[in-house]
Amino acid sequence: MKSRLLMQTVKAALAVTGLITLSFLFFDRPAAWFAQGLRPSAVFDLAKYVSLAADDTVFLSLVAVGLAVSAVNLLGPAPKAWARDLLCICLAVCAATALTDCLKFVFGRCRPALLFAEDGYGFTWFTAKSGFTSFPSGHTTRIFALCAVLALRFRRLAGPFFFVAAVVGASRVFALRHFPSDVLAGAFVGVTAACWAWALRRTDPGA
Repeated sequence: MKSRLLMQTVKAALAVTGLITLSFLFFDRPAAWFAQGLRPSAVFDLAKYVSLAADDTVFLSLVAVGLAVSAVNLLGPAPKAWARDLLCICLAVCAATALTDCLKFVFGRCRPALLFAEDGYGFTWFTAKSGFTSFPSGHTTRIFALCAVLALRFRRLAGPFFFVAAVVGASRVFALRHFPSDVLAGAFVGVTAACWAWALRRTDPGA
């Protein structure tokens, strides 16, 4: 099962890399300037509020609570299945967030604000400077990791979960914080982390 998932991950990574490259070359800058043109409108304000659904402080605080609750239950005399599911969800988000933070440092991509201010675009590599942490989108990573693992747990609600994730991801472009390729990368990292966390959950003897 894991070897199959590995092959699927590699194939998906190659496909997403192709889409990211096309977006970087042809779509990111026009999309950013289009979103910039909407800044005086309600779309910009709405996008900022929607983005709060994946705010790092709130999101990771909830994950910390989830980890504590699941740990208390799993260390007790009669561990429950829901605690294992909760642990899986929290670990998926944590893994996705950690990987995204590493990738942000490696790529050092300019945020849209630099494009508007000084025509800054592209990657500077190995930097954590403010304004150079655009790729991948952290908000998108977190929301896709959460929604993807919830979709795997509650299959009938997969559509609504992914719709919510897509809306939050799109909001990061309209809030002028990311380019579309940043969102694509964040979605891939989040979904991949969720799939691997769920695969490990299914091999749990208590599953």
